[in-house]
Amino acid sequence: MGFLDAIRIIDATRLLPGGFCTMLLSDMGAEVVKVEQPGIGDYMRATPPTKDGRSPAHATVNRNKLSIGIDLKSKEGKEVLRRLLRGADVFIEGFRPGVMSKLGFSFDQVRKVNPGIVYCSISAYGQRSKLSSMPGHDINFQSMAGTLGYSPSTEVPLLQLGDMASGMYAALGILGALAGRKRPVYIDVPIVGSLLSLMVIPASAYIATGRPPARGQSLIFGSTPYYNLYQTSDGKHVAVAAIEEPFWRNLVIALGAPELEDKRFGTPKERREVTKRLREIFATRARDEWGALLMSRDTCVTPVLTVEEALTSDWADRASALVKVAKGEKALNGPLVSRPRMRRRPFSRAPSLGEDTEELMTKLGYSRSAISKLKGNGTIQ
Repeated sequence: MGFLDAIRIIDATRLLPGGFCTMLLSDMGAEVVKVEQPGIGDYMRATPPTKDGRSPAHATVNRNKLSIGIDLKSKEGKEVLRRLLRGADVFIEGFRPGVMSKLGFSFDQVRKVNPGIVYCSISAYGQRSKLSSMPGHDINFQSMAGTLGYSPSTEVPLLQLGDMASGMYAALGILGALAGRKRPVYIDVPIVGSLLSLMVIPASAYIATGRPPARGQSLIFGSTPYYNLYQTSDGKHVAVAAIEEPFWRNLVIALGAPELEDKRFGTPKERREVTKRLREIFATRARDEWGALLMSRDTCVTPVLTVEEALTSDWADRASALVKVAKGEKALNGPLVSRPRMRRRPFSRAPSLGEDTEELMTKLGYSRSAISKLKGNGTIQ
């Protein structure tokens, strides 16, 4: 048995936050029915780069799911969704506040259809903030949460941290609601607030000092020689995190600079001098040479890998970082391993738009002629 084998989720979200949330739940065995707009579908389907006409990003986030195309603005489409909701445990939506109410599927409206529903909304700043009415994407959310503003050399972020953080919080909230469910539950997940809550150390530094964190200001912002990045002779980098005394001792001895052992702390000037010395040492060898020398010596030193190197690394292979979802198609896997397994069935590929519509409609009690009629007038796809 999978962890969530008996749980059915109706996912009316688009893009990453909701999709990532229901991916996590589907990986645990939940049945996820993805409700998509006919003719368009989830915008993730077009996320570049594509391979053989499919988006690997979409394939990853929407594995193990079923897809039904429903026009939620039509009377008949609304009835289809209501029938789906009657047999559901969870409903998740990611529209701007007010949209689902206008469509007839607010929390109060849905709990009349299903008194035991767990209802989750994901929005930019939460349902009570006027800012949630503005359009936006992850780079906007990160900019408002403060994660991009600590460095003068601000860059477009590699990771969609706001989207992922809110998706994880949504999944966590849903699991908590399911565990103790005795009545309908409403969960409001703000994307920006989710991201801000992860900034424990930067936020705490501000609370303690009254100053915004900046590079070179404290341990985690590059002010110390023992917690820093160093360039190697091949133009790559290694990461050093020898915070504890034994690790620092092991490091400086392995580097052939035992005279630095007692200079782990000091004035800002002294720390800069030690950092300069380490830069000179690390610049004498290539990244992977340093990795081979230091990773087995309890030094807290690792090579800074590219995405390609991480995905093709030995540790990633042993951790099954990539999972097969179809013939010739792989997707990024989750990191959790359990006994018994969280998911009983093998992973399945992301469905095409409306791939499961007929099967789902039949289970809802619609006849073949009714399904054909609703397809013909564009209510479903």
